Order: sequence, then structure tokens, then C-alpha cells
Amino acid sequence: MPEDRLWLTAYDWSRSYVLPESVTCNIPRRGSLNDYGAWNTARGVLVELCRALPAAPVSLLYDEPVQRRDRTRMAIRITAHARRGDGQEVRVIYRSERTDAEPWPEFWSVAVNGFIPASGHGIRRPSPPWIAHTAVQTLRAERGR
Repeated sequence: MPEDRLWLTAYDWSRSYVLPESVTCNIPRRGSLNDYGAWNTARGVLVELCRALPAAPVSLLYDEPVQRRDRTRMAIRITAHARRGDGQEVRVIYRSERTDAEPWPEFWSVAVNGFIPASGHGIRRPSPPWIAHTAVQTLRAERGR
């Protein structure tokens, strides 16, 4: 499958992710009925990142940057922090924004250790497995492999 595909499947969005008690986070470590879907996406980014690297989960921060009162701008920011076996710290920040303003009504980006290897606009947002895959590929390129 080409690298630039988001490989979205219905299963990617229906998984239930659970975080260990050792993870520092500002949302529940496990999902429940009536939870925000974005929380499960946040947990998924960290779990899939750790699975793909492999790495140990350290922390997860879910944030909703300043929203407009008229609800014309909605945004989320997920910061997933993991530690590889060799001690390398990995931070992935996934940002998604929807607005009624130009230039793009919907925008997303993925940053890996401060570098933004992927971003896009439109309604095709990346799944947690794809975000993890992007991080792995970015780290490989960074190491020259």
C-alpha cells in the first residue's frame, strides 16, 4: 500500500484502547459508554505508537485549544509521549481542526519530535495506526535507516 494512503478502515475507528496505570494522562485510561470519541483516538495514538516502535508509554495529554464561542472553530491536540528501549524519547503531536473560515475548513497535522512529516486538509483524517506508522517512518529517516 502506498505510504501516502491513510489506510482507514472501519475497524481503525472502532477499537477500544486501554492505557496502563503507569501512564500520566488527563483523560480516563479506558473508554466507557458515552465517552468522547476523541479520547479513544488519543489513547489509540499512544497505544499504536508504542506497538509500532516498540516503546513504553509515558504520558498522554488531550487538549482542546481555545474554541470560538459561536462554535465556528473546533480543535483537538493530542500529545503522546513514549520511551524506546534504547532510551530515546518520542513525542507525537496530532492536531485536528475544523473551522468555517478559509483557507481550509478542516485541517490536521502530525508532528514527530518537533518535525511535521504529514499534514492535510479535508475530512480524511488519519487513523491512530497510520499516525504511528508515520512516526516510525520519520524516526527511521532521522536515523538514516
